[in-house]
Amino acid sequence: MDQETLLTSLAEKTKMEQESDLGDLEQFLTFTIDKEFFGIRLLLVHEILKPVLITRIPNVDDYILGVINLRGEIIPILDLKKRFHETDSEIFPISRIIVIMLDEKRIGVLVDEVKQVVKIQKDFISYTTDDLSLNYSKMVESVSRHEDHLILNLDLEQIVDFVSSAK
Repeated sequence: MDQETLLTSLAEKTKMEQESDLGDLEQFLTFTIDKEFFGIRLLLVHEILKPVLITRIPNVDDYILGVINLRGEIIPILDLKKRFHETDSEIFPISRIIVIMLDEKRIGVLVDEVKQVVKIQKDFISYTTDDLSLNYSKMVESVSRHEDHLILNLDLEQIVDFVSSAK
């Protein structure tokens, strides 16, 4: 076997190993709310925005900050800090709006700071039970560890269902 064939074979083997490894990983966009780490499945994230003018809407729950106009589309913005901790979020230069896409609908979530995308092996993700916490109820899908932090991975379908049923 010549050197070129050997290198090609090794490259193909490495590529196949990387692809098989990705099957065992979940990717989450991590962020903080009131110094707690949260995660959202990366596949649901549409984009991340710097804070923009949020238009208030009368007679909605207080954790719904209002709506923004994103390239002609009106998107509701949720304040998870208000929902979880019952205190208003302050908007700082590092604050971000994470726009998520669920069932052809976009919704924005205001967070204190976006951290990073993490890849976590499925074996290190613990799915929660209903008795996790009354504060987070069914909104936390799983808990995972990355470096020195526990990450509460949010179940965005539950959050959106919660918002829809609250209206």
